[in-house]
Amino acid sequence: MRSSPRLTTFAVTLAVLLAASPARGQVIRGVVRSQTTARLLERARLTAHDSGGRVMNETTSNDRGEFTLRVDARGVPFFLTVRRIGVEPTTTGAITLAPDDTVDYELTIPERPVVGDTVRVMGMPSVNESKYQEAVRRGWKIFSPAEVEKHRERANNVYDLLRWSGASSLVIPSRPNECVRSMRYVPGDRRNERCMVWVVDGQVLGPFPVLNPRDTYFMAILTGSESVLQYGDKAPWGAIVIYTRMNGDRIHP
Repeated sequence: MRSSPRLTTFAVTLAVLLAASPARGQVIRGVVRSQTTARLLERARLTAHDSGGRVMNETTSNDRGEFTLRVDARGVPFFLTVRRIGVEPTTTGAITLAPDDTVDYELTIPERPVVGDTVRVMGMPSVNESKYQEAVRRGWKIFSPAEVEKHRERANNVYDLLRWSGASSLVIPSRPNECVRSMRYVPGDRRNERCMVWVVDGQVLGPFPVLNPRDTYFMAILTGSESVLQYGDKAPWGAIVIYTRMNGDRIHP
């Protein structure tokens, strides 16, 4: 027996209409806002669940703090829980809606500072800081940045800076055309005529410096054996090592 063509067409049309109709359920829409600052909270996770914790649906607030959540609770009371980094997880009281209700909510959530592991941030030391620590490790006679700072602004030349800083182991000339010598050699010893060299920012300059004392960061005095070990035959009778403020000055940036 053949079916009626008209009946068949009606049945197909009905099926299509049923498939296209939206699912029944309750719609909750609104915004998530900070209770502390009143700002809208983006990327907050909202979960609808029953009293036993069964999840009915979830969504996430957009960049304006807005959300829309459809729930098919079938008349059963349910709850909304909001979670987000930096806020207290918060759950609403029981919500009971009719099958086709649409409601608007403004959820205000207390913010909570995020406490992470302690992170220690250490910057790279300047060239001068590295060189100063290296001089300390080598055991050189050092005049620290703090000691140099006390005298460099009023010193007329680096000889004054040496003298006022307390370089008592040196014979410091009063005239700029004479070199600095070590007092380790007794009078009459021919080596007593040998001049110490000046080393500025790692460069051996010779026995007569051309240097503004105000540019000095720290100084170190090297014996003959120390200077030979460090600079070879360029400094056989000792050295006055200076690092200038151009390579970093924590006291006066």
